Amino acid sequence: MKTLKEGSIWIALLLLVSAPALAQTGHDLFQQALVMEQAEGNLQEAIQLYGRVVEEFSSDRELVARALVQMGRCYEKLGLTDARGVYRRVIDDFPEQRSEVAIARERLASLSQELAELRRGPTFTKIEIASKPQNGVLSPDGTKLAFVSDGIVWAVPLEGNVDPDIAGEPVRIAEVPGIWDYWNQMAWSADGEWIAVNGGGDAYNAVHVLPPGGGAPRTVPMPTRRGHAWSARLSLSPHAKKIAFSAVEPGRELENSWDRDRLYAILTEGGEPQQLTSFWSSMPAFSPDGKFIAFVGFRQRDDSGNEGGASHDGDLWVVPASGGAPVRLAQVDGRLRGPVWSPDGRYIAAHHEPLGGNSSDEVWVYAVSPDMSSASDPTKIVLPRESGHILAGWTPNDEIGLFIESETSQAIYTVTATGGRAVQVTPEGGGSYYPRWSPDGERIYLRWFFAEGERTRVRDILAGHETTAYFPATGGEAVPIPPIQPGRELGLVIPGGGHNVSPDGKRIVISAAQLPWDPDEGLDIWTVPLDGGSPTRLTNDASGEAYPCWSPDGQWVAFTDVREDSEQGDSRAIYMVPAGGGEIRQVTSELDSVGGGAIAFSPDGELIAFFSGNAIKTIPVRGGRSEFLVAAVPSGRHSQLAYSPDGTRIAHDADGTIWITAIDGGTPQELRTGLPQGAWIGDFSWSPDGEKIAFGGEIGGEAEFWLISDFLPEER
Repeated sequence: MKTLKEGSIWIALLLLVSAPALAQTGHDLFQQALVMEQAEGNLQEAIQLYGRVVEEFSSDRELVARALVQMGRCYEKLGLTDARGVYRRVIDDFPEQRSEVAIARERLASLSQELAELRRGPTFTKIEIASKPQNGVLSPDGTKLAFVSDGIVWAVPLEGNVDPDIAGEPVRIAEVPGIWDYWNQMAWSADGEWIAVNGGGDAYNAVHVLPPGGGAPRTVPMPTRRGHAWSARLSLSPHAKKIAFSAVEPGRELENSWDRDRLYAILTEGGEPQQLTSFWSSMPAFSPDGKFIAFVGFRQRDDSGNEGGASHDGDLWVVPASGGAPVRLAQVDGRLRGPVWSPDGRYIAAHHEPLGGNSSDEVWVYAVSPDMSSASDPTKIVLPRESGHILAGWTPNDEIGLFIESETSQAIYTVTATGGRAVQVTPEGGGSYYPRWSPDGERIYLRWFFAEGERTRVRDILAGHETTAYFPATGGEAVPIPPIQPGRELGLVIPGGGHNVSPDGKRIVISAAQLPWDPDEGLDIWTVPLDGGSPTRLTNDASGEAYPCWSPDGQWVAFTDVREDSEQGDSRAIYMVPAGGGEIRQVTSELDSVGGGAIAFSPDGELIAFFSGNAIKTIPVRGGRSEFLVAAVPSGRHSQLAYSPDGTRIAHDADGTIWITAIDGGTPQELRTGLPQGAWIGDFSWSPDGEKIAFGGEIGGEAEFWLISDFLPEER
């Protein structure tokens, strides 16, 4: 029950509010503004009334100073930086009003400290997860990370019982044959009731939709999806009624290997996909309300910035989930990767790849308009290290989850072919692509980056900062080979560039494109003299020849190519061409099922070894039936293959390890190098005497899960 005194005050306030026209003096107007500010909470109206006091009663300096201080407080409550200017005016223009000046000084100092805090940059928090997942997406409530490991879907609580930054015990959700995920291609529905995971192995031909609490999954057959792994990124509508994905447009002739995917949505109950875009589109993400889908749309751009050239820039787009005209929200240099929405739908975050690589140390955050017609300039977050994943999600506490690579060192090493302790023969950094021995065993050739800054990215490479160099086989400084003269610069393809040294040590063979790149020219096989001069072009078409290698006598070059005119669809085959140029001969057929990865001549020149499914096969050079050589061999586009010089063993790499198998039978044996556990060991070659193997080694670089907070404090 109000006292008489309290009731009198409220009556007075109500009279002031209900009768603003009665304010005849500056003090009356000031009191009316106080009511608007403190009783009504109408800060904008209060600011206007304080402004009238300042303008209409400027001769009353004490009152004006008080009005300015109160005006500054209103601006503060609204979160507007205008308060600083008002307080400075009190200090500068009313020095005799000591009480108000003191208040203004105190508030200005407090504001300066608060603004310094706001501008201090984002906070990065590493979450320790004992099981070390290498992929994953956040649950909508931000409490769990779902990930795939060894064909099983798990969910781990991010906060365990030990410490807020130490994750809890993973819970097994489901094991479904053929499911996989890497770089965060899976998805969680906004209601938290479903998780979508890719299935069907490398064919990408199914999606499994799983309830996190356990239960039977829904399996949704998918159309052809291929190309880079980003093409397999999934997104679920809020209640898992639809899956958004990218795929090859049915029946469309692929004019080049880059312009592939279109955006689609399909009901999780099955049915025909709905096409949403008619241009190269990838990495979709449903908005929290399910009305829009954000995605990356690609365009080609030449070196002068004109669309239609060789460089592929990925911009931020949205399209209505029910279908309609796509809208480009942001156009960027480089490309964006894997957009994710804030839970309130007001922001979209994505990795920014300034020069088009597959890793990024930048996250850009865009504020989007309510009607999804435009976006603000991005807030740019610089990561402590690079990330090769799609963002894992955005929590209700305004934290972005992502995987960041641990500290990495990369170099070329040599080790005895029977295993032992590796020796580092190149400095760290500079790349480690395609180390290849010279025939005399004195040098190791490789692709080497001569970067002007701390980090060399893909476009730097294409701009000429990458070259072939050699190192002494015992270690030393890089020695670049003479540049190619004359003609257009060649850009080596990775993986599949080859970079093999001819048996006479005078040339290398590579798969490369002429720069600036023209998609109608494709990738071709070239031989390049190591002492300088003009290259020789061995193939000339719009396809993508790759993985070239020399025959032991140096008379032939073998390579693989994907042909799109096969009766059974796309088919990879092995071809041979004379080393000086001439007629191309096909060696394998569709029945041989040539896979991605390197190929290799046997030392006697009679056979070519290649990856096929989960095996290594050989086929006679003159043609015939292929035969299995080594079973149970995982492989992919980055896989390497090499015979020992005496032809008794064959080596391949898989899962960051080199394996050696005796030709006369036996199981693959791991090549021990003595590098730390977890080191990635890959691209390699055998020394001419068979005693050593040179390889690229990367120590560190493991995916660690982090949360970013305080990245939009001023806007929020």
